[in-house]
Amino acid sequence: MGYRHISLCCKCGLAPARIDEVGLTDDHELVIHWWCEECKRVVYASKSLADCWQDCPKPEPPQEIPEKTLSDAYDIQFMQSIGVRLDS
Repeated sequence: MGYRHISLCCKCGLAPARIDEVGLTDDHELVIHWWCEECKRVVYASKSLADCWQDCPKPEPPQEIPEKTLSDAYDIQFMQSIGVRLDS
């Protein structure tokens, strides 16, 4: 699963040491709440879920395993299952 980091910081520029709450509003926004240690204030950051959706990373296409490599892996797995040890 891929994900994209969401940068958070207070108006003073300090990133939160810990997140107090994450929630959803009735008008479809993601809200993140924390206490700023630097300026001693409660901070709320919000973002619409539509914007969150657009900012989501695109799924990576599945990587194909070459057929020869796949069959080699099955052969090795089979040989190990019957007790044959293979030196690399």
